[in-house]
Amino acid sequence: MLLRPPCPVPHWDWVVICNFTPARKILDAGGALAIASDHNPGSAPMGDLLTQATILGTFEKLTNAEVLAGITFRAAAALNLSDRGQLTKGFLADLSIFHTHDHKEILYNQGAFKPCVIWKNGEVVFDKHKRS
Repeated sequence: MLLRPPCPVPHWDWVVICNFTPARKILDAGGALAIASDHNPGSAPMGDLLTQATILGTFEKLTNAEVLAGITFRAAAALNLSDRGQLTKGFLADLSIFHTHDHKEILYNQGAFKPCVIWKNGEVVFDKHKRS
């Protein structure tokens, strides 16, 4: 018997079970939805969180806001990380910046749209504009 992960792992659902976690039903029932990627070479070799979140959002008819919440503050809450997941004074600055004029493009491009700058704990860890 296969046990479903405790939060939606879209590629795992796609490869192993073929039924997505009922994300729309969870949200409509007042539940909180955290979305994760299980970069596991055995059962879920696709590690791109944005691609997986977009696939789940499309099949479960989630709004962009619901998907982005699921991979940010709701994901942090699911992991009991109360110091991150939102842009708030005093929180850890773990964030990604994308070259776009519309945040909807981030999910619309289904994982092909990559961040140009990434901060981890308030420090820039990736900047595609700087040469190595």
